Amino acid sequence: MWDTKRILKELADAPLRRKILSAFWRYAEPHARLLAAAQLAKTMHFREETIRKMPLEKKADLLAGRIGAPEFGEAFAMALMQYHTHNQPEMLAAFLDSWGIPHENGSIEIDDYTPPTVDAVRDAATKLEQFNARDVAVYLAAAGLLMGDQWRESTWPVVDELAAKLDA
Repeated sequence: MWDTKRILKELADAPLRRKILSAFWRYAEPHARLLAAAQLAKTMHFREETIRKMPLEKKADLLAGRIGAPEFGEAFAMALMQYHTHNQPEMLAAFLDSWGIPHENGSIEIDDYTPPTVDAVRDAATKLEQFNARDVAVYLAAAGLLMGDQWRESTWPVVDELAAKLDA
């Protein structure tokens, strides 16, 4: 199972992890950022104001240090979503186009579509070689995590294959 902890620890290297977690602080809803800052402050015995005033990268690094903590799971899921929609829309659009899923700049705008098959995911991952393999693995793992059962069944086997190549 590719949960947020495993995605961020096993698939994302340190620079990518920082970009993903920075996207949370930059793009997540204000309430979610405030909640994460409060949780960080409580965990680290800091004042909330101290956390809120920190530079974005420092907050991302502090959050990275809590990857295994369940109370930050929602923030990590949001970070993955925000990173991909804001930092990787071209990659999302290319994959969605290859699967014939209507979208607006990489964001699915309809509810009635057919998720890709595992073969379609594997084919797209092979053909869209202009994208970094690590980025693709993180995207497909996050898509499975955030989009549900049918997506998990089609993306996670390909993520397992890509992860084995990343480690080789």
